[in-house]
Amino acid sequence: MTETAKKTADYRLPRSILRWVAVGLALSSAVVILISIFSGVKLSDLERLGYLPFGLAAAASVARLGVQILRFRVIASTLAGEPKIDLSGISIVRLSSEFIAMSTPSEVGGPVLRAAWLSGKGVQGGKALWMGYFEVLMEIYVGAGLGLVAAAYALIKGATALGLSIAAIATVLIVGYTLVFIVPAIKSIKVPHRIFTIAAFLLGGPRATSLYLRAVVGSLNFSVAAHAIMNRESLPLLVKSVGLTIVEDLLEGAALWFVLNAAGLKIDIFSATFVAFGALTIAAIPITIGGAGITELSMQSYLLLVYGFSSWAAIVLWRIASFQVVLAVSGVAFLLLTRKMGPRKMDLITAEEPSSGTLESGTAPLDSDRVRHTQ
Repeated sequence: MTETAKKTADYRLPRSILRWVAVGLALSSAVVILISIFSGVKLSDLERLGYLPFGLAAAASVARLGVQILRFRVIASTLAGEPKIDLSGISIVRLSSEFIAMSTPSEVGGPVLRAAWLSGKGVQGGKALWMGYFEVLMEIYVGAGLGLVAAAYALIKGATALGLSIAAIATVLIVGYTLVFIVPAIKSIKVPHRIFTIAAFLLGGPRATSLYLRAVVGSLNFSVAAHAIMNRESLPLLVKSVGLTIVEDLLEGAALWFVLNAAGLKIDIFSATFVAFGALTIAAIPITIGGAGITELSMQSYLLLVYGFSSWAAIVLWRIASFQVVLAVSGVAFLLLTRKMGPRKMDLITAEEPSSGTLESGTAPLDSDRVRHTQ
């Protein structure tokens, strides 16, 4: 395929991402400092909990990144199809995507970066985007499931308001992601023609037609990719992905378990995992960057209402080990990625989407002329 026969798909992250990263880093650090000041936590209190529990918690948190890299590698190598794509650089890209998700207002940037990288490796645009979000689905479903268990335990312990809140948020996450991602895998999305009528009135006929056709092509390609991925042949991949996600979440719980045991709350690692995802489920509400402040307050509420235990020092230490340390490690990868890009800075990847050929499902790529005949 010649250069002129290629169509550029815009998966570039905006240059303003650097400003949001700076804001996210400052905010997350400021919240930890402010909570420490207002709760009376001193450096001596953190030292009293011990360097070993902190080191173990940090190690478990960093190990989560390794599991994420492995899961993304499994997904990419399985779903990309033939010919096999070059997976060099996958670790830096996966770590960088985690950094973007943790340090910006929306976690959308993470999967978009992964999709951009896959597109740059030759994966068709709609399929690359769906693969980027496949990982998100695994994290949402498993994490929300653990949140529901945490909600049930809170209800059993009499923390009714807390339990119902966690259950409601977890349910919204599951239903929302199902409607956005699973439904297209079952039934093709059709953009309502009424949107064209409204757009024509607001923008004028020619421009509205162009925008409408692009929307139709994009939605149908997305659905075709979803159909190609969500089938019985993908069941082994689904099992592997869920298994790796469970391991990742247990490592999240282990980080909290090390710290809570050092602080005097003797619970098992599974209970600690449920506690962690009870708090993280509430923090999934997009109020602050990286759940800064919401995570800490939710953790304090859960421990106090369910276990009758309160230790701001333990919460601060856990947050530093599970968030700030991970942010630092993934941030190094992000810097390496941007440095490798050179003067292009945040125009991370310009993906190339083929304009002819076949998709993995055996369906030819959609174009405007074909769409006109199908409407």
